[in-house]
Amino acid sequence: MTTARMVELKQALENAGWMIFDEDSDLFIVDDERVVWKIEKIQSGKSLDVIFYLFDDLGRRTQKLADILYVEDNNRRKRLYFSKITSSKWKEDLERFVRSL
Repeated sequence: MTTARMVELKQALENAGWMIFDEDSDLFIVDDERVVWKIEKIQSGKSLDVIFYLFDDLGRRTQKLADILYVEDNNRRKRLYFSKITSSKWKEDLERFVRSL
């Protein structure tokens, strides 16, 4: 379900006018317990990174996407926690996060 939330975030970003750099590469590659998407607002040219942070249940190193806890923008440090995808909280938090960028 983690990749489904990442895909929902990608779609929400695109709907809000953001473009992911190097979209042809694998957007789900974990490197050093993180996944990084470089994004740019098409109209304004504003660019930033959104960084997915992975933590296992005990805070140990992990490479599993299922262990994503939240995504954060590197500019204002706004976070989107990965709550249940079917919950209204997820939908509301997703919209709020994308608007905050």
